[in-house]
This record gives sequence, C-alpha cells and structure tokens, in this order.
Amino acid sequence: MEHKKISGFILAAGEGRRLRPATLVRPKALVPFCGVPLLKLTASYLHELGLEKIIVNAHYQGERVVENCQRLQDEFGWNLVVSSEPRLLNQGGGLRQGTTLLPETENFLVHNVDILLDYDLRPLIRQHLDTNAAATVLLIPNKGPASVSIDCMGNIVKFRDREHGSYTFSGIHIFRRDILQFLDQNQEAPDIIDCYQAALEHGLPINAVIADRNVYWSDIGTPRDYIRAHGEIADCALRHHTLLRQAQTEQAARRFALEQRGIECTGALGLGMCLDVPAGSHLHNAVLWDYTRLPRPLLYADGIFVGNDVLPARKVDDSRLPDPRVYITLGIDPAKSSLEELHKQGSGRKYSRIKCEGRSWVWCAYNPERRENASYAAIADFLDRLGIHVPKVNLHLADTFELISQDLGQSDLHLMPQQLQEDLLLQAVQQIAILHVTGDRMAKLEELPLQRGFTKGLYDWERDYFRTHIIENLLHTPELWGDAAREYTDVRSILLSQPLVPIHRDFQSANIKVMNGTVYLIDFQGMRLGAAAYDLGSLLFDPYQCLAADVRQRVWQEYCRQVRALGGTPPTGEVLRAAAIQRLLQALGAYGKLWKRDGLEWYRQFIVPGFQMLVQAATETEQFPH
Repeated sequence: MEHKKISGFILAAGEGRRLRPATLVRPKALVPFCGVPLLKLTASYLHELGLEKIIVNAHYQGERVVENCQRLQDEFGWNLVVSSEPRLLNQGGGLRQGTTLLPETENFLVHNVDILLDYDLRPLIRQHLDTNAAATVLLIPNKGPASVSIDCMGNIVKFRDREHGSYTFSGIHIFRRDILQFLDQNQEAPDIIDCYQAALEHGLPINAVIADRNVYWSDIGTPRDYIRAHGEIADCALRHHTLLRQAQTEQAARRFALEQRGIECTGALGLGMCLDVPAGSHLHNAVLWDYTRLPRPLLYADGIFVGNDVLPARKVDDSRLPDPRVYITLGIDPAKSSLEELHKQGSGRKYSRIKCEGRSWVWCAYNPERRENASYAAIADFLDRLGIHVPKVNLHLADTFELISQDLGQSDLHLMPQQLQEDLLLQAVQQIAILHVTGDRMAKLEELPLQRGFTKGLYDWERDYFRTHIIENLLHTPELWGDAAREYTDVRSILLSQPLVPIHRDFQSANIKVMNGTVYLIDFQGMRLGAAAYDLGSLLFDPYQCLAADVRQRVWQEYCRQVRALGGTPPTGEVLRAAAIQRLLQALGAYGKLWKRDGLEWYRQFIVPGFQMLVQAATETEQFPH
C-alpha cells in the first residue's frame, strides 16, 4: 500500500442521539462494545490495515475524545490527529474540515465509529488506488436499510433509492480528495452522500464493492441494535479484526465466570470489568459497562447499565414521576409537557401519558420484584421481530425501571363498534397464531425470559384463586365447589396433555388495542409456555365482550386456518372449551381480588358476564354439567 496516498478518518463527532440515554454520560466514540471503547476498536482496525495516520473528528463531549486519543497514542504509538468541530458539521462538513489537517494525503478511508466490521479491506483499498476512483464504497447485502441501487453491471445508480435499493451503504468508504468539491459550498454541514450522488451524476468514477453475504457488519446506533450486536458477535468466526476477536474471547470468559457464581445469563450480553451482580440474578439481552453494581437478584433484561450503582427500585405510587432522562431522550421540554395519569393497574405498574406539542407517549414505572414487569421490554422486542403488532418501546430505563412506549390511544377492542369487532377479532387471531407457531421456534432459540410455564400446580393455583376470591370471599358458599371438583380434574388433564407453546396468557379484548384499523397486543409480559387454546379461550369467552356463539365459531375457524397455514396443528374444540373454563376461573378470581381486596371497583362489572361465559363454555359440551 502507498501509505502517503491514503490515511484513515474516523467519524466520531456525533451526539449519538439515537443511542440515548447511554450517550448522555459519555460520547458515542467511548461507548464500549464487548467491553472495549468503539474508538479503540475502530482505530486498531485501521492500523491493522497499515494506515499510519488517522484523523478523528470530535464535537460532542469533545474534550473526552481528545483525551482518549492522546491515551491511545501514548499506549500504542498510533498517530491520531484530532479535528475539533466547534459545531456539528455533519459527515460532509466534518470531512471537509478534517482533511485540511493532512494536506499531503490524496485519499482517505472513512469509518463511522458506530459501525462494526470484520472484513478484509485491503482489496477495497487496492481497487480504489489501482482504478484511481473518485470514491469506493463498501455495500452490505441482506442487512440494514438497503437504500443503494445498482445496475446490471454492478455500478451504483442511486445512494438513496427507497423503491429499488437492494444494498446498504456500510459507513465505510474511500474517497479522493478532489471529490469534496461536490459538497454544497453554501452549507456549513453538508451530507457526504449528497456529494457522492452529485459526483456520480457528473460522471466521476465511483466503485461499488459488495461484501460477502456472511460478513459481520453492524450499525449499533440504537439501543436495540447495540444490545443485539453483542449476541450476534458471540458466534461469529472473526478473521480480520484482531482486537474485536480478543474482546469476543474475553466476553465468553466473563459470561462463564458469572454463570459459575450462580447468575443466569441468556440472550445477548455485553460485560464490562469489575461487575457486582448478586448471585441469583438473571441477565438477558443486557449490556453492563465497567463497574456496574446491581442491587438485588432480579431479572435485568433488555437494558444498558452505564457503570453506576443501580439503586433499589423506588416505590410505584401516585407520587412517582418520570426520570429526567425521559424528556431529554425524547427531545422534549418538560415545561411544555403534560402528564396525564392513566387507569390504575393491579400488578405493580403506574401508567401516565406524556403529551407535548401534539405528540404523546405512554410512560410506565414498574416494580421489578414482579418478574413479569422486568421482562416486558425483551418480550416486546421479540414480538416485534416476529411481525406481531405491539406498541413500539421507545425507551427502557432498566436502571430506574421505567418504559416509554408508543401511545395507541384508548381504543380497546371491546370498546369498538359492534359491526367492526368481528374483522378485528380475525386480525387478532392471525397475530396470535404467529406467536403459537413461529414464536415457538424463536423463543426456544433465544432463551426468552418467559414466566413459569403452565404445570399442574399453576392450573391448580388458578382454580384456588377462583375458589378463594369468588366462592369463599365473595359468595360465601364454599360448598358450591364440591360437585365441580371432579370435573375440574378433567379440565386440567385435557390441558396438561397439550403441547407447550408461548402464549400471551391474558389474551382478552381489553389487552387488544385498535389504531387506524390495526390491532395491537398489549399486556403480554405474563407470556409463558402453555396450551395454545388457553389464549383462544381467553378471547372467545371474554367477559369484556361476551361474543355470540356464531361469531366465536367463525373466529375459531379462522385461527385454525392460520395455524395450519403456518405449518402447525390447531387444538380441538374440546380443548378450546376446557381452556375457556380454566381461563374463566382465573379471570373471575382476579376480578374478585382486584375489587374486594385492592379496591379497584372497575372490575366488579365483569363478574356476572364472567359467569355467563363460564356457563356458555361448560354447556357446549356434556363433560362439565356442574
């Protein structure tokens, strides 16, 4: 390689807004991946290529980036030249300013600091230099937004082509200095992609190099992508990025050490140094920066812990307000926002609607001592990737146990006009069929932190919930259960004989929202392995809406059709009725408890409809006369 002709350029000035709130405490360049700061990973990768000089641009928390560059120079002897930007100049403006620091360099290899890549870039560099191209860009197949279109000869047509794009711009590219003349000279912060498109239209040669399909590439600009990348990297056979490979090995050792101490580790994990995690904890899809200390042995899932002491959970009561980072991450002014408390929940959660200038979100504070609350964000992500409609989780503050989700309004399924309900029910069972069939395979592969699955003991607990809170505490007639006791054992035996699949567990119309004609599932944190018919019994014999028998039959037939289309086998009608009876025992018990013990009067109105549905389920078969 002709070293004098090419230098490196690490784009590291951005605020990392998409990765907030993690980037509120340190700049994106110093965010760790597999325990190593991104800047160090990127700089080591470029030095492995033989690039002797590397420019690093800095703006947000720029002093810390400058200090880190100096430490890397002192430790490894790397020649890192910092281009400090008083204002954010975007990629194009940053490159235009930074390249003036190395006037003798003709070409620059650019690498976004929040991009991870394990790929041999030497052929890319050779091709660029040998062809004297104005620019050479690395494109990624089958990943990312796929916005770049190419013609049959492999030439780039458009960099931003939503209709025909089939490749993703990797964030790694080489350009010849003179191409910067195509930057908009009237803009202080122009876009480098606009520059490349303009050069292309003026006939300058721009090479497209398409990476292998199995290349490891990841854009970790969002919390979701950042966390999941830690899981993806664990199984990769890394060949070209030495420091990343070493970090990968160290991560496996740290995970094993935690497991040896009695800590359950599942999903994607990123583990820093000097962690204090109590034995009995469960880490799932979580990144813990150096010196993180967790307070109690709980489930910590789908979150980023930024190296501080995580305080014990605060009480979830009427005085609880959102953490200030909520407003910063959403980019809104608390003074211009309002907080509207939503109806009380019976499971250690408080919900409020945040409104600001025509936009709204739902904020939730939860008690992590209830495991199902702590798993909500992880299950929401899982369902979203399955293609099931759920509210988007905008933010999860795993250290203060708060969630910000998409606001779906107040349109529960059971509140919708009667003439629309059947079509919406058909949508709902299409969604739940995906969970029962496709989700069954994915949940096992991902070690999803589900609640304790249905067993004889759990079915009996639901039975006793009904007996305690309805027959004894509400009706004061414990003798009513006598004749039904034997029949209940048949119900339980039927359900225990069924295959176990992931089920929603509270699949009722009050947990199905409707927005713009589309159904969304909510309150799925109680998901566990159980009989698929339990969900259908919950929906079709729901006390909130008391469906007519003919509607129930049509919706049931549609569910069975969807399951078969996905390659599954639906349960029989006998199993459906047994599941409906079981679910109604649980639901009625909950209504009695929430009304009489917790003072939530709203649930009282559904007790008589619940009994009506129980009669319907039992009388559709001769098995359960009592």
